[in-house]
Order: sequence, then C-alpha cells, then structure tokens
Amino acid sequence: MAQSAVDSQIDQSLLRLEDGSRVAVIGGGPAGSFFSYFLSEMASHIGLDVGIDIYEPKNFAGSGPAACNMCGGIVSESLVQMLATEGINLPPNVVQRGIDSYVLHMDVGSVRIDPPGKEKRIASVHRGGGPRGSTGSPWGSFDGFLLGRAASKGANVIHQRVESVRWENKKPRVVTKAGVSEEYDLLTVAVGVNGLGPKLLEELGFAYSAPQVTKTFICELPLGEETINRYMGSSMHVFLLNMPKLEFAALIPKGYYVTVVMLGTDIDKSMVNAFFNSPQVKRCLPPDWELPADFCRCSPSEAGSVSPAGN
Repeated sequence: MAQSAVDSQIDQSLLRLEDGSRVAVIGGGPAGSFFSYFLSEMASHIGLDVGIDIYEPKNFAGSGPAACNMCGGIVSESLVQMLATEGINLPPNVVQRGIDSYVLHMDVGSVRIDPPGKEKRIASVHRGGGPRGSTGSPWGSFDGFLLGRAASKGANVIHQRVESVRWENKKPRVVTKAGVSEEYDLLTVAVGVNGLGPKLLEELGFAYSAPQVTKTFICELPLGEETINRYMGSSMHVFLLNMPKLEFAALIPKGYYVTVVMLGTDIDKSMVNAFFNSPQVKRCLPPDWELPADFCRCSPSEAGSVSPAGN
C-alpha cells in the first residue's frame, strides 16, 4: 500500500485516544515495555481508560537465546537513575555488575580509560533469564522485569508471535496463529531488526525502509564470579585489533558470565578462534582457560553497516 493510499484512509481528526481506546504494542522488549508503562501512567493522570495489549512471544524468564533479545546487555547507569525517579527501581539481581571503566586493547598495547568523575558508567544485565544451562541462576531478566512493570500498570501481555498486520476500516488488526484481533485505535511497533519486525513495517505501506544490518557474534562464557573479579574486574574490555573483517569486539563482565560481542563483516568459526587465541584476549583470561566445546551463543543482526575500509 502506497503512502498516499494510507494517508487517504486516515481521518486526521481521529488521531487521538479516548476512553475505551485500544492500543496494540508489538514487541515486549524495553522499547515496548517503556511505551506501555508510560502510556498507562499518562492516561491515568488525565483520567483516561486505555486498554493496552503487548504482543511478545518470548518468555524472558527462560534461559538461552530463545528467551532473550540477543545483545551485549549493557545500559547506562544514568538510565537506571532516571528510571528510579519514575518509580522503576531495578532490583539488585537484575543489574549484575556496575562497569566503572574501559580497557582498550590494540595491537600496540592497552590503556585503561576512566570516565571523568566516574560519570558515564554502565550496568551489565542479562536480557533473558540467563545463558543456556543457567537454570536456577539468582540473576533476573532486565527485559522480563520491565515487561512485568508494564503489566503491573494494566497492560495485557499476549504471548503470541505476530505474523502480520491488517488494515481494515481505517484501523489495524493484529494477526497471530491464534487468529485475528479486534480493531485497535493505535498500533506501536517496538521491534528490532531481527525477526519479522522490518517486514511488518514495510507491509504497512508507510514508506518505511529497513536499515542496513551487519551480523554479530555473541556468546556467554561461564567463568565464575571470582575469576571475573580477578582478571577483568569491573571494566569492559574493548578490542580494536588488526584482524581482517573484525571491526570491534568486547568482553563484558556480568554475574557469573562474561558476554563476548564481536562485530564485523563476515564472522565465522575461524575468526572466533583467532580472536580468542590473540594475545590481547588471552591476557584477559586465566592462563589455562580454553574455549568450551559447547556454550551459549547466537549470531543476531544489528542495525548499521560496517565498512570494510581499513580492515
């Protein structure tokens, strides 16, 4: 459907929410949860009764890639503080470690970078319930906590994967395997570049173009809290190495795990092995450590393109 065709179906005077309006939010990650939480807050402040349905197929309390949103899992501590002022206090088991410095590793050497005045700190979190095999872990899910807060404000969480969106009678309907929803007055698409999100937006005909993406490699290494404290401390270790096709890599310490993030143009098994065998990475790990035969890993897409220039 062309942009002009969509515009012709929309009565601009109807672009407002009223008592009884229904809102669909596709995606129960932080963006969808924040939107739902604050929409409920604002509607409550003005005495407006709005129904919110959040469509999120994942169970963030589970473990492994299927239960998380597959990213490095870091948030700024300024965001944590801002959330607290809004009444959203992250429990201690969600923020697994405060990152107070960065160590930049290059072929010519390493340097520690401390943010001025200890500002611009970050916190490391697990987006799901933890890496594969971490059942029973004391750590909590960042995404699960936020989705629960949205639900506590009255949002209805529907654990169904959205297959498409229909535009009928000038209003959207959400299609899942369970069937077709009733009409909504507002549709919010809060998804990333993985999955059907970009396709849903393109099919709506709002002149949306999906962003360029590049593949990443993310894995979780079960090193244990004592080993992490000894070899990495509370620093995020960043690597800018002269390795073909590798643009960036980082080791992010968390509770019992270290999250490894690699970004490049063509990350394959040989590149992963070369990275872990580099002297810069080996210095951050115990001398007798070896890459496990089986560990929690995924290769999601990330928005933005990586230029091969300089590699």
